[in-house]
Amino acid sequence: MFPNIFYMIFMCSMVLSSCLRDRKVAHQLTGEGQDSRVEAAPPSQGQVKRKRSSLLKNSLAKILALDPKGMCLELGRLPCADVVHKVSLGGMDAYGNAQYRYPEHAAATSAMSLDRLVLSACSQRAGLDLLNPARAVIFKDVELSVDGRLMKTEAVAQAIQTLYQRAFLRNPTEGEVQSLLDFYEAVYAEQSIGAARNWMVLSCYSVLTSLEAGFY
Repeated sequence: MFPNIFYMIFMCSMVLSSCLRDRKVAHQLTGEGQDSRVEAAPPSQGQVKRKRSSLLKNSLAKILALDPKGMCLELGRLPCADVVHKVSLGGMDAYGNAQYRYPEHAAATSAMSLDRLVLSACSQRAGLDLLNPARAVIFKDVELSVDGRLMKTEAVAQAIQTLYQRAFLRNPTEGEVQSLLDFYEAVYAEQSIGAARNWMVLSCYSVLTSLEAGFY
């Protein structure tokens, strides 16, 4: 009697094991019982590179319609982007500095060099546009009062449009236009004398030192 019971238990266990194995195989084939959620791939981070000295110089010259060689000069004769600040702006100077590779990281003076180059270029453009507003490149037909205040006409908003179009090949958003219009009030509050010219220079500077302008 007992051998038959043991035999029957053994046979049942074999059948049950076989059934469980077949069911597992079926689930693997059909995907039943598996987690159907698919993990999303992590978003790729956009890679940007800063403009090196030559590209930065040429970009500014094109945007502001200036001579790239005379846009910024040290002591009135040494080009900032080509000689004085070439290395700090990411350039390579094999002959003058025995530097045969581009710097891997920004130097401690890179930000100051960029500031000087852009401020010099924007100052030139603002000065030229004020001399002949009718033929201005950026600040066309912008009017100033007798004491140097900015006359808030349609030409001011159009100048902001022109600056963004030449710099980024796009129109500014309403927020960007309003920010620069409001910025004049801050400039005037800080220094009322020459506020219009200062606003022109600093508006140009703020746009052309942005991430969108300094990197690609």
